[in-house]
Amino acid sequence: MVKSMSPLTYDSDATAMIIGVGLMGQYIAQRCPEWLGLSKLVLVDHLENINIDGKVIPLRQFAENIASGAIKTEVVAETIDIASEEDVQGLFNRHRDVRYIQHTAGISPKPLTPPEDLTKDDIMGACEVNLWGVHNVLKQGIKAKAFAPRTHGVVILSTSATVGSEGRASAAYEESKGGLMNLLTLQSRYFLEEYGLLLNGLAPSPLRGIMAAQNPTSAARLQAVEDCMPTGALTAPKHIAGATMYFWSNECWCVGEVLTADGGYTKHKPIYGALD
Repeated sequence: MVKSMSPLTYDSDATAMIIGVGLMGQYIAQRCPEWLGLSKLVLVDHLENINIDGKVIPLRQFAENIASGAIKTEVVAETIDIASEEDVQGLFNRHRDVRYIQHTAGISPKPLTPPEDLTKDDIMGACEVNLWGVHNVLKQGIKAKAFAPRTHGVVILSTSATVGSEGRASAAYEESKGGLMNLLTLQSRYFLEEYGLLLNGLAPSPLRGIMAAQNPTSAARLQAVEDCMPTGALTAPKHIAGATMYFWSNECWCVGEVLTADGGYTKHKPIYGALD
Protein backbone atom coordinates (compact mmCIF):
# COMPACT_ATOMS: atom_id res chain seq x y z
CA MET A 1 0.00 0.00 0.00
CA VAL A 2 1.11 3.61 -0.60
CA LYS A 3 1.99 5.17 2.76
CA SER A 4 0.24 8.48 3.24
CA MET A 5 -1.02 10.79 5.95
CA SER A 6 -4.15 11.17 3.85
CA PRO A 7 -7.35 9.33 4.85
CA LEU A 8 -7.41 7.94 1.31
CA THR A 9 -5.18 5.04 0.24
CA TYR A 10 -4.37 3.37 -3.08
CA ASP A 11 -2.56 0.32 -4.40
CA SER A 12 0.99 1.10 -5.50
CA ASP A 13 2.70 -0.25 -8.64
CA ALA A 14 -0.69 -0.50 -10.37
CA THR A 15 -1.85 0.16 -13.93
CA ALA A 16 -4.20 3.04 -14.72
CA MET A 17 -6.01 3.67 -17.99
CA ILE A 18 -7.42 7.01 -19.13
CA ILE A 19 -9.88 6.75 -22.00
CA GLY A 20 -10.37 10.13 -23.64
CA VAL A 21 -7.34 12.40 -23.42
CA GLY A 22 -9.12 15.74 -23.57
CA LEU A 23 -9.00 18.50 -20.99
CA MET A 24 -9.94 16.31 -18.01
CA GLY A 25 -7.92 13.33 -19.15
CA GLN A 26 -4.81 15.44 -19.73
CA TYR A 27 -4.98 16.98 -16.28
CA ILE A 28 -5.11 13.72 -14.37
CA ALA A 29 -2.66 11.98 -16.72
CA GLN A 30 -0.02 14.57 -15.87
CA ARG A 31 -0.48 14.00 -12.13
CA CYS A 32 -1.69 10.48 -11.36
CA PRO A 33 1.66 8.68 -11.88
CA GLU A 34 3.00 10.55 -8.84
CA TRP A 35 -0.29 10.51 -6.92
CA LEU A 36 -0.72 6.75 -7.29
CA GLY A 37 2.86 5.54 -7.61
CA LEU A 38 1.88 3.89 -10.90
CA SER A 39 3.96 1.31 -12.68
CA LYS A 40 2.02 1.89 -15.92
CA LEU A 41 -0.30 4.48 -17.42
CA VAL A 42 -2.22 3.80 -20.64
CA LEU A 43 -3.57 6.83 -22.53
CA VAL A 44 -6.36 5.98 -24.97
CA ASP A 45 -7.89 8.32 -27.54
CA HIS A 46 -9.43 8.14 -31.00
CA LEU A 47 -7.09 10.86 -32.29
CA GLU A 48 -3.39 10.48 -33.05
CA ASN A 49 -2.92 14.19 -32.31
CA ILE A 50 -4.42 16.00 -29.33
CA ASN A 51 -4.87 19.67 -28.49
CA ILE A 52 -3.07 20.88 -25.36
CA ASP A 53 -3.56 24.55 -24.50
CA GLY A 54 -4.13 25.40 -28.14
CA LYS A 55 -1.11 23.44 -29.42
CA VAL A 56 -1.63 20.21 -31.35
CA ILE A 57 0.90 17.47 -30.56
CA PRO A 58 0.98 13.70 -31.17
CA LEU A 59 -0.61 11.62 -28.41
CA ARG A 60 2.59 9.58 -28.30
CA GLN A 61 4.60 12.75 -27.66
CA PHE A 62 2.29 13.65 -24.79
CA ALA A 63 2.85 10.18 -23.32
CA GLU A 64 6.62 10.55 -23.69
CA ASN A 65 6.50 13.94 -21.97
CA ILE A 66 4.70 12.42 -18.97
CA ALA A 67 7.08 9.45 -18.86
CA SER A 68 10.10 11.75 -18.82
CA GLY A 69 8.85 13.36 -15.62
CA ALA A 70 7.74 10.14 -13.93
CA ILE A 71 10.35 8.28 -11.92
CA LYS A 72 9.24 4.73 -12.70
CA THR A 73 6.00 4.90 -14.69
CA GLU A 74 5.75 3.38 -18.14
CA VAL A 75 3.40 5.57 -20.21
CA VAL A 76 1.80 4.11 -23.33
CA ALA A 77 -0.31 5.85 -26.00
CA GLU A 78 -3.08 3.94 -27.77
CA THR A 79 -5.16 5.29 -30.67
CA ILE A 80 -8.33 3.22 -31.07
CA ASP A 81 -12.03 3.44 -31.86
CA ILE A 82 -13.86 2.61 -28.60
CA ALA A 83 -16.94 1.65 -30.62
CA SER A 84 -14.96 -1.13 -32.32
CA GLU A 85 -15.03 -4.49 -30.57
CA GLU A 86 -11.83 -5.54 -32.32
CA ASP A 87 -9.96 -2.36 -31.31
CA VAL A 88 -10.97 -2.54 -27.66
CA GLN A 89 -10.37 -6.29 -27.49
CA GLY A 90 -6.84 -5.65 -28.78
CA LEU A 91 -6.35 -2.88 -26.21
CA PHE A 92 -7.07 -5.22 -23.31
CA ASN A 93 -5.03 -8.03 -24.81
CA ARG A 94 -2.04 -5.67 -24.74
CA HIS A 95 -2.69 -4.19 -21.30
CA ARG A 96 -3.67 -6.45 -18.42
CA ASP A 97 -4.24 -6.11 -14.69
CA VAL A 98 -5.81 -2.65 -15.07
CA ARG A 99 -6.85 -1.31 -11.67
CA TYR A 100 -7.84 2.31 -12.24
CA ILE A 101 -9.88 3.65 -15.15
CA GLN A 102 -11.09 7.14 -15.93
CA HIS A 103 -13.44 7.25 -18.91
CA THR A 104 -14.04 10.70 -20.36
CA ALA A 105 -14.57 9.90 -24.06
CA GLY A 106 -17.78 11.27 -25.51
CA ILE A 107 -19.31 13.45 -28.22
CA SER A 108 -22.01 16.13 -28.15
CA PRO A 109 -23.24 16.77 -31.69
CA LYS A 110 -25.19 19.89 -32.66
CA PRO A 111 -25.75 21.67 -29.32
CA LEU A 112 -28.84 23.89 -29.02
CA THR A 113 -30.45 22.14 -32.00
CA PRO A 114 -34.13 21.19 -31.54
CA PRO A 115 -34.62 17.41 -31.40
CA GLU A 116 -36.83 17.41 -34.48
CA ASP A 117 -33.95 18.85 -36.51
CA LEU A 118 -31.52 16.07 -35.57
CA THR A 119 -30.91 13.18 -37.94
CA LYS A 120 -30.82 9.48 -37.19
CA ASP A 121 -27.04 9.63 -37.64
CA ASP A 122 -26.83 12.40 -35.01
CA ILE A 123 -28.70 10.31 -32.42
CA MET A 124 -27.17 6.93 -33.21
CA GLY A 125 -23.68 8.40 -33.51
CA ALA A 126 -23.91 9.85 -30.01
CA CYS A 127 -25.26 6.57 -28.63
CA GLU A 128 -22.51 4.58 -30.35
CA VAL A 129 -19.75 6.56 -28.64
CA ASN A 130 -21.32 7.67 -25.36
CA LEU A 131 -23.26 4.53 -24.44
CA TRP A 132 -21.98 1.61 -26.50
CA GLY A 133 -18.37 2.84 -26.15
CA VAL A 134 -18.53 2.44 -22.35
CA HIS A 135 -20.42 -0.86 -22.59
CA ASN A 136 -17.80 -2.09 -25.05
CA VAL A 137 -14.93 -1.18 -22.71
CA LEU A 138 -16.56 -3.07 -19.83
CA LYS A 139 -17.42 -6.04 -22.04
CA GLN A 140 -13.99 -6.44 -23.62
CA GLY A 141 -12.12 -5.86 -20.37
CA ILE A 142 -14.18 -8.57 -18.67
CA LYS A 143 -13.85 -11.01 -21.58
CA ALA A 144 -10.07 -10.54 -21.63
CA LYS A 145 -9.87 -10.83 -17.82
CA ALA A 146 -7.89 -7.60 -17.97
CA PHE A 147 -9.25 -5.90 -14.84
CA ALA A 148 -7.36 -6.33 -11.57
CA PRO A 149 -9.22 -8.40 -8.93
CA ARG A 150 -11.61 -6.23 -6.91
CA THR A 151 -10.53 -3.22 -8.90
CA HIS A 152 -11.44 0.18 -7.54
CA GLY A 153 -12.68 3.02 -9.62
CA VAL A 154 -13.93 2.27 -13.08
CA VAL A 155 -14.91 5.94 -13.10
CA ILE A 156 -17.20 7.04 -15.89
CA LEU A 157 -17.85 10.66 -16.77
CA SER A 158 -21.42 9.56 -17.14
CA THR A 159 -23.14 12.76 -18.08
CA SER A 160 -23.05 16.47 -17.77
CA ALA A 161 -24.59 18.06 -14.70
CA THR A 162 -26.68 20.12 -17.10
CA VAL A 163 -28.36 17.06 -18.64
CA GLY A 164 -31.95 17.07 -17.45
CA SER A 165 -31.66 20.47 -15.86
CA GLU A 166 -31.29 23.16 -18.50
CA GLY A 167 -31.48 21.80 -22.06
CA ARG A 168 -28.49 23.75 -23.33
CA ALA A 169 -26.56 20.67 -24.39
CA SER A 170 -27.10 18.51 -27.45
CA ALA A 171 -30.33 16.51 -27.34
CA ALA A 172 -28.44 13.58 -28.89
CA TYR A 173 -25.88 13.83 -26.09
CA GLU A 174 -28.55 13.98 -23.39
CA GLU A 175 -30.42 10.97 -24.72
CA SER A 176 -27.28 8.83 -24.99
CA LYS A 177 -26.06 9.85 -21.54
CA GLY A 178 -29.46 9.02 -20.05
CA GLY A 179 -28.89 5.43 -21.15
CA LEU A 180 -25.41 5.49 -19.64
CA MET A 181 -26.77 6.65 -16.29
CA ASN A 182 -29.13 3.66 -16.31
CA LEU A 183 -26.19 1.36 -17.01
CA LEU A 184 -24.47 2.78 -13.93
CA THR A 185 -27.39 2.69 -11.55
CA LEU A 186 -29.07 -0.53 -12.71
CA GLN A 187 -26.04 -2.70 -13.54
CA SER A 188 -23.42 -1.54 -11.02
CA ARG A 189 -24.26 -4.13 -8.35
CA TYR A 190 -24.07 -6.90 -10.93
CA PHE A 191 -20.63 -5.78 -12.12
CA LEU A 192 -19.41 -5.56 -8.53
CA GLU A 193 -20.68 -8.95 -7.37
CA GLU A 194 -19.82 -10.79 -10.57
CA TYR A 195 -16.48 -9.22 -11.51
CA GLY A 196 -15.33 -6.99 -8.65
CA LEU A 197 -15.71 -3.84 -10.75
CA LEU A 198 -16.64 -0.71 -8.86
CA LEU A 199 -18.58 1.57 -11.21
CA ASN A 200 -19.34 5.18 -10.36
CA GLY A 201 -19.93 8.29 -12.42
CA LEU A 202 -19.12 11.98 -12.41
CA ALA A 203 -21.40 14.69 -13.75
CA PRO A 204 -19.54 17.97 -14.21
CA SER A 205 -20.93 21.23 -15.47
CA PRO A 206 -19.18 22.55 -18.62
CA LEU A 207 -15.46 23.27 -18.37
CA ARG A 208 -13.58 25.96 -20.27
CA GLY A 209 -11.45 24.31 -22.92
CA ILE A 210 -10.87 24.00 -26.64
CA MET A 211 -13.86 21.72 -27.20
CA ALA A 212 -16.24 23.77 -25.03
CA ALA A 213 -15.64 26.89 -27.14
CA GLN A 214 -15.16 25.26 -30.53
CA ASN A 215 -17.80 27.47 -32.19
CA PRO A 216 -19.89 30.58 -31.34
CA THR A 217 -22.85 28.49 -30.17
CA SER A 218 -20.75 26.45 -27.74
CA ALA A 219 -18.88 29.54 -26.53
CA ALA A 220 -22.16 31.36 -25.85
CA ARG A 221 -23.49 28.38 -23.91
CA LEU A 222 -20.32 28.25 -21.80
CA GLN A 223 -20.62 31.96 -21.01
CA ALA A 224 -24.27 31.54 -20.02
CA VAL A 225 -23.27 28.80 -17.56
CA GLU A 226 -20.46 30.91 -16.09
CA ASP A 227 -22.80 33.87 -15.62
CA CYS A 228 -25.06 31.72 -13.42
CA MET A 229 -22.44 29.88 -11.35
CA PRO A 230 -23.13 30.47 -7.62
CA THR A 231 -19.45 29.77 -6.82
CA GLY A 232 -18.44 32.49 -9.27
CA ALA A 233 -16.33 30.28 -11.52
CA LEU A 234 -16.65 27.40 -13.93
CA THR A 235 -15.85 23.82 -12.98
CA ALA A 236 -12.13 23.12 -13.51
CA PRO A 237 -10.16 19.92 -14.21
CA LYS A 238 -8.84 19.93 -10.63
CA HIS A 239 -12.39 19.47 -9.35
CA ILE A 240 -12.88 16.43 -11.59
CA ALA A 241 -9.48 15.04 -10.58
CA GLY A 242 -10.35 15.32 -6.88
CA ALA A 243 -13.60 13.44 -7.36
CA THR A 244 -11.87 10.80 -9.49
CA MET A 245 -9.24 10.21 -6.82
CA TYR A 246 -11.96 9.62 -4.24
CA PHE A 247 -13.70 7.06 -6.46
CA TRP A 248 -10.32 5.38 -7.07
CA SER A 249 -9.49 5.17 -3.37
CA ASN A 250 -9.73 2.00 -1.27
CA GLU A 251 -12.03 3.92 1.07
CA CYS A 252 -14.66 4.62 -1.60
CA TRP A 253 -17.89 2.99 -0.41
CA CYS A 254 -20.06 4.15 -3.31
CA VAL A 255 -21.48 1.83 -5.95
CA GLY A 256 -23.35 3.06 -9.00
CA GLU A 257 -23.41 6.66 -7.78
CA VAL A 258 -23.21 9.74 -9.96
CA LEU A 259 -21.49 12.65 -8.24
CA THR A 260 -22.53 16.06 -9.53
CA ALA A 261 -19.51 18.38 -9.61
CA ASP A 262 -21.01 21.66 -10.75
CA GLY A 263 -20.35 24.25 -8.05
CA GLY A 264 -24.07 24.40 -7.28
CA TYR A 265 -25.04 25.44 -10.80
CA THR A 266 -27.94 23.00 -11.19
CA LYS A 267 -29.31 23.38 -7.66
CA HIS A 268 -32.67 25.01 -7.04
CA LYS A 269 -32.42 28.79 -6.65
CA PRO A 270 -34.72 30.00 -3.84
CA ILE A 271 -36.57 33.25 -4.42
CA TYR A 272 -37.44 35.37 -1.40
CA GLY A 273 -39.51 38.52 -1.48
CA ALA A 274 -41.82 39.81 -4.17
CA LEU A 275 -42.06 37.87 -7.41
CA ASP A 276 -41.66 39.86 -10.61
